[in-house]
Amino acid sequence: MFKNRNEPILPIPSDLYDEIGQLGDRVQALRADIARVRNQYAQLAQSPKSLRVDELGPPTDPREAVILTHTALRAVDRDLETVEKGISYAHGPASRISLTDAAAEHREQQLAAQRPPIERTR
Repeated sequence: MFKNRNEPILPIPSDLYDEIGQLGDRVQALRADIARVRNQYAQLAQSPKSLRVDELGPPTDPREAVILTHTALRAVDRDLETVEKGISYAHGPASRISLTDAAAEHREQQLAAQRPPIERTR
């Protein structure tokens, strides 16, 4: 069935499925970090008299800068929510994929051919 020795070694679908889950975990962790930072900016907004801004750009109010930052982080979180939903969706069909017995056997043969020979000593 498999004649070409230059074929790439196929990945194991269940390993890829696990990687999708790890991607989802990383996105969830990032969203939690963003929520934590957003909450800290919300705390800053409660004390506008304790804040100032530099004069390097257009004039702005410290409270406005905090609100703009908080709003931008909220938009990022919404985008990450979309990413998280997409990853979750991908997990469904990915769970159904597996190699055929012939493809799995061929994969093992390819891997065995790549292993260095075992040197035996007496």
